[in-house]
Amino acid sequence: MTYSPFELRVLPIFIYYIFVSIFAVVVSIKMYYKWRERQVPPPLYLTLVFSFLTTALIVLSIGLAEAIITGFYKEIYRISLPLAYSMVVCADIFLFIFASYMTNKGRRAFPIITLVGIVIIIILFLPWNWWGVPQVDYEGELSIRLYTTGGLVLFSFLIYSYIALICQKIKRNVDDKIMYTGLKLLFYSMISLILLFLMFVMDTLMITFFNHPGYSEFTYIAWIFGSIFIILSYLSLIMPEWLVNRIKKKYGISK
Repeated sequence: MTYSPFELRVLPIFIYYIFVSIFAVVVSIKMYYKWRERQVPPPLYLTLVFSFLTTALIVLSIGLAEAIITGFYKEIYRISLPLAYSMVVCADIFLFIFASYMTNKGRRAFPIITLVGIVIIIILFLPWNWWGVPQVDYEGELSIRLYTTGGLVLFSFLIYSYIALICQKIKRNVDDKIMYTGLKLLFYSMISLILLFLMFVMDTLMITFFNHPGYSEFTYIAWIFGSIFIILSYLSLIMPEWLVNRIKKKYGISK
């Protein structure tokens, strides 16, 4: 079996992973302390969401680090992809639980969401995905990567769209401007996630149909949306004091 050589054009993605991983760790710790402070389920669910996403970024960083050190996308890199995507599936599940708890809706769907998530994780580790394997090595063989990616994206789309719709419905009846702003930011963060995964699908299409080595321009666009998601979700869920003060000043709120 051959290995694809590492290309310097991918190095900015690795640097991005490092910086975003650090920021994600900080956000996860902040959410953990918020849960310790309030001792209610929502911050705990969000802590788990950010912890899984942080783990996904760290795993991807380790995989790329191996490629940078050895000069080739080898075994660690290949296992890092399905493992990272599995962490995303886990994050999606707890994000759904968080939304269900906050709205008291969709709890009956939780067993189905969990079951579908487990099935996707199993499929992610099947050998016919050929993660990180040069296309020449599996030419003419069964390849399910496009369908696996499509399934993961569809699963995530449904959850993010559900949360986005909930945010839109709730904020229509909210008079509290701080809560209203938080819901609006959360809505836009979900849209950013949807666009991130859409870019990943485009990258997979480039690999499948155009023999692209991967990490196309769509990957770079995807992580722009990823950065927007992290920033907006941090602002909407943590609600730092400076943001609260700015909202109060904007709407003339004295307290």
